[in-house]
Amino acid sequence: MRVISLTPSAMKAALTLVIALTLVSLAQVSPVHGRASRQETAAQKTEKGDDFTRSLERLKSTSAAARREAVDQLADSGDPRAVTPLIALLKDPEPEVRATVANALGQLGDKRAVDPLIAMLTDEVSFVRAAAARVVGQLGDARGTESLTMALKDGNSTVRAAAAMGLASLKEGRAVPALIGVIRDEAPDVRSAVAAALGDLRDKRAVSPLIQLLKDEYRMVKLAAALALADIGDKSALAPMNEALAGEKDEETRSQIKEAIQRLNASPD
Repeated sequence: MRVISLTPSAMKAALTLVIALTLVSLAQVSPVHGRASRQETAAQKTEKGDDFTRSLERLKSTSAAARREAVDQLADSGDPRAVTPLIALLKDPEPEVRATVANALGQLGDKRAVDPLIAMLTDEVSFVRAAAARVVGQLGDARGTESLTMALKDGNSTVRAAAAMGLASLKEGRAVPALIGVIRDEAPDVRSAVAAALGDLRDKRAVSPLIQLLKDEYRMVKLAAALALADIGDKSALAPMNEALAGEKDEETRSQIKEAIQRLNASPD
């Protein structure tokens, strides 16, 4: 089958035509059909309201599984009224529920949850702290910078990695020194996350530490460093990246490092 490639102008014209035809079609709907549609919409709104109320009630269930399901339903609803009861549920006795609530608050994207989630970074359960770290970054509020920086020293490697990625999401340049400070973390997943975060922040202070990471014994760490260097776009990294490529035996990793080198070569001076 022949695939036809459209230029941007042709694509825009085609899209405009589709929108125009859709508007014409809507304009031709009969008054009776229009009233029926409005009635259906009202009925659907009522049903959604009932579902929302039932989900709120299920937050009080004695079953942790039922509470988690209700949390997911409230997150899927996208209703900002769910934020306050979900914040209250961050104190649920079950860690699985607390982590689910943290993820739900991230999905809702309401910054009222920032401070309560920051407080969760000291939760006694590591996977709850990790969920909180990820979502604090996801919410994009600079208030989380200091707490996420402290979480880079958490005793659990999953939390440290989540904190690194959370800082990357915040796009806060002041986090760069702290990230560089943990770039030699004992856990390879943390080193990879830190490298990726530094690449996202695109700060040239990270170039030299990332070049050193190209010599890491773990392929995923070397690759994360190469990709980060390509993101930063400092061509002083080309020679070390080519050296890393020459010493790499894994074909898939070699291919990805090659792509990173090509991307760096193509970046503006």
